Amino acid sequence: MKQEHIIEIIAALVGSIVIGWLVKKLIFPFLYKLTTRTKWKSDDLIVESVRKWVIFWFFLGACLYIFPIGIEYLPFVKRNENILRHVIGGIYIFTLTWVAARILGGMLQIRSQRDGSEIPSTSILANIAKVVVYCVGLILILQNFGVAIGPLLTALGVGGLAVALALQPTLSNLFSGLQIIASGKVNIGDFVQLEGGQKGFVKDITWRNTTIETGQNNVIIVPNSKMADSIVENFFLADRKLLFNVPLGVAYDSDLEKVERVSIEVARLVLANHTGGIKDFEPFVRFYQFGPSSIDLKVFLQVQEYADQFLITSEFIKALRKRFTTEGIEIPFPIRTIIQKQDTGIM
Repeated sequence: MKQEHIIEIIAALVGSIVIGWLVKKLIFPFLYKLTTRTKWKSDDLIVESVRKWVIFWFFLGACLYIFPIGIEYLPFVKRNENILRHVIGGIYIFTLTWVAARILGGMLQIRSQRDGSEIPSTSILANIAKVVVYCVGLILILQNFGVAIGPLLTALGVGGLAVALALQPTLSNLFSGLQIIASGKVNIGDFVQLEGGQKGFVKDITWRNTTIETGQNNVIIVPNSKMADSIVENFFLADRKLLFNVPLGVAYDSDLEKVERVSIEVARLVLANHTGGIKDFEPFVRFYQFGPSSIDLKVFLQVQEYADQFLITSEFIKALRKRFTTEGIEIPFPIRTIIQKQDTGIM
């Protein structure tokens, strides 16, 4: 091998690394600035995914550039010319497949530009999308090596039928998960109550199960097939706002008009001054029964979402009890009146 060829090979390999490094350090910061000015969220993901492979791609390009020199002067390269070409091409396809899978999986995180809700990258849709991309990449790599895809697909089809029969429960959960997502009735971040009474936020829908996080930071794992067949109450589907009531009772000799007015005034103040309350909501009172020791009523309030009711309820009870004391309205203890008949008979 001539000296100028050795210099050319070294210059190509080192130069590719230097050029790749310069592009990564000079061009991509400029691209990052451009992406911050756009409303489209996926351009950041695309730039970040491509940036990781820039130096490597320049290096592979240099390998292709010096490949004819190796064929001419290096016996090993000449003997294995086809294999080395296929290997370099396969590496290119693999890296492009990895970038495409990462970009597609990341784009699925951006579920809607309107509400900004997200699907976690570990969810069933992102995993299926990545598997599809990797399968396409694998087919391209096999074709690059000259492998006939037709007979292979036929064999996989026959084998896949046998596997499907053996994995019926798993496939049932997979398609149930897809059905749950496609219906849009249960989404990531929704607060739901299951048929058995368990409540919590939906954290993820995977290929096998749906995970729900309770208020006690425990995790409920529900198989997708059971989730799809059960009755689920979704507190966030139609409207995140929650109308709830606080029950209480007042003494029988209370002025009910005054009780209603005071209760509404306190409820207005609590909703206006505490996080989670709907400030423009008009509270209302409904008397609903004559209890054993009190006239019972419910005060209706509205909050932004399910979890906000607990703080509002606590603050309302404290404020109402204080105001009732000031106004002279009695909240009676549970009492029971016993009437004992006297025996007036003559012994």
